[in-house]
Amino acid sequence: MTADLVIPVSERVAAGHWTLVAGESTARFRVRDKLFGVAVGTIPVRSGRVVVGPGGRVDSAEVELDGAGIGTGNRHRDNDLRKPRFLSVDAHPTIRVDSDGGPPSGDGWRLGARLAARGADVPLELAVVLVAVDEGSARVHITARLDRTGLGIRVPTFVVGRMIDIEVDAAFRR
Repeated sequence: MTADLVIPVSERVAAGHWTLVAGESTARFRVRDKLFGVAVGTIPVRSGRVVVGPGGRVDSAEVELDGAGIGTGNRHRDNDLRKPRFLSVDAHPTIRVDSDGGPPSGDGWRLGARLAARGADVPLELAVVLVAVDEGSARVHITARLDRTGLGIRVPTFVVGRMIDIEVDAAFRR
């Protein structure tokens, strides 16, 4: 019986500047809707970049999402989400996530970040898993849980849940 050879993230990801490939990246969310339902949706990924330093350390990362493009498959809900009481996309069309980075951990990174939307910003912890990598490209799966109240969204929690689960599948090129 042989053990699988596991190559640490620090040896798999080359140092340098990595640019997000928007057309190959998706952002999804899930939140409790009303008392018992769940709303799921997508937000278009506009752009992003990651700077990787020696040893696989993420020195900085940023991703921009298009709040105006939010979609749940329900036109009425989508229009509500764009209004001032939710995302206020007329005044703040971009949702931005920035991180100062951190060292690799296991099969990826755990990064502290800030999410900025609707004129406010809140802390966010990102769990980033390296899915695939070669010399010039990489794919990651990112998960996070957002407490929407810090953004000033004042909709009662029996209407829309307080916590929003976020998943991003992102492709990067060097």
